[in-house]
Amino acid sequence: MDFLDRHIADRVALAMREAGVGLGQIIARTGLSATSLAAEMGAIAPFSVADLVLVACALGREPAELLPNSAHVDSEVA
Repeated sequence: MDFLDRHIADRVALAMREAGVGLGQIIARTGLSATSLAAEMGAIAPFSVADLVLVACALGREPAELLPNSAHVDSEVA
């Protein structure tokens, strides 16, 4: 697990909470396996670009919203 993996997993978790969507709903909406999504959410494995796009779409978000950027300090993710 590195900083980027943890940061992305935290951003995804925050987006899920804001949308009121649980892990089971993400799995159902995306078709991702529970095992791989749990590893990505736990920052054990990095999100693939394809998985991140699927999750973002399932949450009604742009994929870029789930990535860190220098113009935004993520004070809500800690």
